[in-house]
Amino acid sequence: MDNTIDFDLTMPVPAADKQERIKEDCKKIADLFEASATAMFEGQDGLIFHLEFDDAAKFGKFAEYLRFHGLLRVDAIHTKSDKIH
Repeated sequence: MDNTIDFDLTMPVPAADKQERIKEDCKKIADLFEASATAMFEGQDGLIFHLEFDDAAKFGKFAEYLRFHGLLRVDAIHTKSDKIH
């Protein structure tokens, strides 16, 4: 495991004509919160928007935005020991 803070947002796979717009919006979010890396891919549970933060303060700013708007739910926390809590 590296020292980044990773965040995955899973959403239902939208219609093909809406996917490009969602990708553009997610890129804007990544830029706004200064994510060090971003990716979007289709997974088993839906479309996954992946962000990596190289700084806890940047992630904190992003998490606070989500919390403020009622959008934050924590499903699991992975630590450096690779345990799921």
